[in-house]
Amino acid sequence: MSVTVLINSFLFGLGLAFESFMVALANGLNNANMRVLRALCFASLFAACHVAALAAGYAFVFAAAKYIAHIERFLTWIAVGVLATLGANMLLEGLKVRRGDEAIKPVRRTAEFFVQSVVASFDAFAVGLTVPNYTAGDVALCAAIIFTVITAFYSVGFVVGKKCGTKFSKYAAMLGGLVFIGVAIEIVVGAF
Repeated sequence: MSVTVLINSFLFGLGLAFESFMVALANGLNNANMRVLRALCFASLFAACHVAALAAGYAFVFAAAKYIAHIERFLTWIAVGVLATLGANMLLEGLKVRRGDEAIKPVRRTAEFFVQSVVASFDAFAVGLTVPNYTAGDVALCAAIIFTVITAFYSVGFVVGKKCGTKFSKYAAMLGGLVFIGVAIEIVVGAF
């Protein structure tokens, strides 16, 4: 395991956590009477969906690389493209949100929350596509770091949403986008 895996795993978790923070702000605002333990369960479910999507993305690209020999030499550039696209999309999403707008539709029922968690985890699937050179241990460590960071950010976002509303959602999306773009740049620099 290298220091790069630790740093990138934390940055992946941070990039995904900013999105979870936005979702938590909206959910906290509209579920002000929810108990803390239930909110922590939702945070864990949200993080677990991201970890499952990350593993699925990793498994997909790992299997594809075995069967498509020519793709292996392009995996670094595919990873850069995916991360840069994710980052740009999140950055633009944050720029489009005007004061008073809600970036994420809040939910109240558990089933709605589960669907929201699954849909929000598609970015984690894309992150899983960017780590084909990781070992299974590296992916497990990456998943644990992402789970921890997302759970923490979601929990804080939920509490802030209960108190302050969604004032910070625009900035959370922009910061998440910048983190993904930064990781893409780091991969390009590391490739040379």
